[in-house]
Amino acid sequence: MGRRHLSRAAALATIVALALAAPAGASIAWTLVSDGVAHHATLAAPVGYIALDRAEASGAFTAGLPAAAVAKVDATDFSRTALVVVYGEFGCLDSLIDVTALEQHGSMLAVALTQSPPKPGKAVCMAIYPTYRILAIGKASLRTPYPTRVSVTLART
Repeated sequence: MGRRHLSRAAALATIVALALAAPAGASIAWTLVSDGVAHHATLAAPVGYIALDRAEASGAFTAGLPAAAVAKVDATDFSRTALVVVYGEFGCLDSLIDVTALEQHGSMLAVALTQSPPKPGKAVCMAIYPTYRILAIGKASLRTPYPTRVSVTLART
């Protein structure tokens, strides 16, 4: 094989590698596992935790979860799935909070939440209490090294 063929093969390999590589910050697909009222201490801002294995899915991760949600965490196959839990003082407004993006930035997993206004003519109570949502992420969609921290941002529309 001559130099010309090798350089073409190298160029083709580079193009394929770039096409297959996920761009930094690319949105990650997730599935909602559970959500509801949390039994958590008062939070000044939304907070998130990631569990890549069963040992990480304890302590602060499950501290505010009801028993039914803990059972779902315990039933997770951590060989293929990572879990993220987000706690926030959303109370009655929780139904207006949507997860709009999950992005990996090195060792940080960024969770973007958006709060929509209530529909016109619909009353919403103003009670504030902690809520949670658990998100499942396929480990194949994460880059190594896997994220170890979670940042949560909330935007209002």
